Amino acid sequence: MVEANRTVMIPLRIPEGSTADFHQTILPYAYCQQETVDHCWPDNPTQPADLQPSKQDAEEALYDRLRADTNEQLHSNLVQKAVTDATAAISSYKSSWENGDRISKPDFHDRERDGYTMTYDKRAATYDRYEATVSTVNGTVTCRYELPAEVEGTPYGEYILDRRWSFSTSKLIFDGERFWLHAVMHRQFGDDPVYAPQTDDSTSDTHEDTHRVLGVDLNVDGATAVSSTGQFYGNADALNSYRSEQEQLRGELQQPGTRSAHLRFQQRRGTEWRYYDQYAHHVANSIKQEVLRVRATHVAFENLTRIRKRISNLPTFQQWLFKNVRKYTEYKLERYGVTVDTTNPDYTSQACSRTDCDCVDEDNRDGKQFACLECGYTIQSDYNAAKNVGFRYLNTELSSPAGHTCSSGQATSQLALMSGTLSPTGDCAEHDWVSTDKPYPQQASDSSSARAQ
Repeated sequence: MVEANRTVMIPLRIPEGSTADFHQTILPYAYCQQETVDHCWPDNPTQPADLQPSKQDAEEALYDRLRADTNEQLHSNLVQKAVTDATAAISSYKSSWENGDRISKPDFHDRERDGYTMTYDKRAATYDRYEATVSTVNGTVTCRYELPAEVEGTPYGEYILDRRWSFSTSKLIFDGERFWLHAVMHRQFGDDPVYAPQTDDSTSDTHEDTHRVLGVDLNVDGATAVSSTGQFYGNADALNSYRSEQEQLRGELQQPGTRSAHLRFQQRRGTEWRYYDQYAHHVANSIKQEVLRVRATHVAFENLTRIRKRISNLPTFQQWLFKNVRKYTEYKLERYGVTVDTTNPDYTSQACSRTDCDCVDEDNRDGKQFACLECGYTIQSDYNAAKNVGFRYLNTELSSPAGHTCSSGQATSQLALMSGTLSPTGDCAEHDWVSTDKPYPQQASDSSSARAQ
């Protein structure tokens, strides 16, 4: 039996007048967290072993007192979860210390923080498909989920509305502006494969030995990720702007040199990197949805080793972000049997992606516009690069004759495009491809448009 957990981030609609209930609940919750830290973190620790992050020991020593200190207004399970949160934080700090990083004692009392997190299991909350009812110090509050007009193909539609997935312990998050439920969905799988390409007897155009590749181009501006099917994910410009704002704020907090400023600096950094991590998950989820829509068997990214040469702005951060997008895409697709791999990115942004043109010239690209100097083909430059990434992977990583043809002689390696797929003619030469003339059901096109993209 295989088990899986997936986290779905859902914006919440808080009933009028109930926002204060949550802001009041975090106060005793943070008090329990801080008391746990004080219990597990001795004065002036000199080595990592001095920290004692045992949840069981802390709960046995503190639970009764914490219930009394909070006048039993805080749900008993929230007291336990506050202890769990604190011991988990200390365990993480202990690991960082063991790895040689500098650490400081967590301070959950700082109410100048812009946001907070509280953990709820199903004893302190009731989760439904369209709303959640959670405990506060003033009773329960029922919050409706804010949903997009079309939920099909979204993480909400795939996990929340699928009865095979059930709610597990989740987190209520206030990010300084609005409330979110990070719903953790749990499912058990049997021995049958969850995903596999259909056979020739089915109505699918994907044979059981087909290699269908989705190419993905990652960018430092514009859309963070662009697929060979013409889908654009994320907003790198907004992300870079947010990071610049956070850098400015960190600089302002470092100037006073006070303990309060230092603590807020540490807490803001944690909030900031959680934001980046959630952003990477969002992009990876979007790529996963496209992979399943087009029934791709492989996802091809550019090799990340060239990132430092490609950009001059924040290379370490961009390398971290791109690596996480690929890593998260890989683990999200693992249970579907989809391979996530990389390929050589050389000239993918300069080469024309038309199948009948071999032009490679740096002047072909002008910002986000690609215009081939030879054939005149005009296209969005990142989309052009994404197709070339897919072509490159098919021609280098899946280039054996066995990888391109089956026993019937039919081409079985394909590149997923906006209006269908392309397959090699058989000699595996770069750009030597023909349209399968089988556009996806939701796309209307003919073979000539597939060839021209």
